[in-house]
Amino acid sequence: MISSHAVINLEVFEGATFYREFTWEVGDPSVPVDLDGISGRMQARDFIEDEVPVLDLDSDTKGGIIFKVPLENGVYAISIAPDQTAGLCTEHIKRVLVYDLFFDHGTDDDTGYQQKGKIIIYPAVTRDES
Repeated sequence: MISSHAVINLEVFEGATFYREFTWEVGDPSVPVDLDGISGRMQARDFIEDEVPVLDLDSDTKGGIIFKVPLENGVYAISIAPDQTAGLCTEHIKRVLVYDLFFDHGTDDDTGYQQKGKIIIYPAVTRDES
């Protein structure tokens, strides 16, 4: 599998929905990669060495990695629900996580490293009163 190996930093706001679309393209001139048969998985941690991820997303059971139709356009999204971002900034201090995203092509038993980077989480001023 060809992978982009892109370094992309994401900015997330505590307690809010995060949604960002990407287009996977290859070649010169660039053409979109057909995402048919691909699944995605992504984890974010405070430090690479940490055992437990802060965020754990995939395209199958946990949601969060979305492949947009038509699949041949190469568009995918990372989506994080407000309940997943709520409470991530303890003591209302900005938090920086590291993440990576892998794409799996099940029929070929092939995995590609799609992108990596930092997730910067900004604390919310407006919060639930609970």
